Amino acid sequence: MKVVGAGTAFGLASNGATARGDTENAGDETDAGDSSGYEIKNTVHEVRTLIGEPTHPDRPADFFYQPTGLHIEPGDVIQFVFETPDHTVTSYHPAFGMQRRMPTGVHPISSPVLGWDPKTLPDDLLMPPGENDDGDSDDEDDAHGETTMLADSDDDEYEPKPDTWLSAFEKPGVYDLECAPHEAFGMAMRVVVGDETDTTFETSDTEELPEPRVGPVGLSRQVLTDPNLEPETIVREGRIEWLDLDANQQPETTAEPENENPLT
Repeated sequence: MKVVGAGTAFGLASNGATARGDTENAGDETDAGDSSGYEIKNTVHEVRTLIGEPTHPDRPADFFYQPTGLHIEPGDVIQFVFETPDHTVTSYHPAFGMQRRMPTGVHPISSPVLGWDPKTLPDDLLMPPGENDDGDSDDEDDAHGETTMLADSDDDEYEPKPDTWLSAFEKPGVYDLECAPHEAFGMAMRVVVGDETDTTFETSDTEELPEPRVGPVGLSRQVLTDPNLEPETIVREGRIEWLDLDANQQPETTAEPENENPLT
């Protein structure tokens, strides 16, 4: 796992160079990079950090990565786009006091807490950019209660942009990631690189996981043991959306049969 880019100045000398991501190239088999000439030749996949209406009574809101499960090929890059702020991308690793939930021999990563790209904000800005609540968005995700933080439509003096963080995943295997500030609320995801799906930590039973702080904390224990995030399922489907998880399924409502005889 190699850090190949960040929206802010942050690097891990043992893991690779840093460079700004290019959100327009996410998902394409093309180059990504900045004016320094650092190029990524492999496919770039986009993962967004989002906040939505709660689908669980223990959550004040849904904090999640979209998609929550992703299958990629060795050497591919994931570009994390911080469409809502105050999130991290952190690997489960003993260096951070957690059970290793990634292949052995791979360095851990942890992004800084990211949000808006500070270079796109005025120096004298006092309050964060507001939410776009005009209700006219064509984004199909809006129907699922996802919130994308956008600039107020009336303010044309600046155009805030989400910060980005890029990491290359080179070794095949299963990688579990979490957001340090929101892990307890279930903000975790799984990446399967290649076709290697065997792990020492995979379990469908939260009681078999190590106790919290060594194992996943809070609702992330439930997320990472969801049957829809089983590595084989992720490889077969390619990507798993947040609302695909069993815990987030909305119960189907069945209409009461109409009484044909109003007098009975």
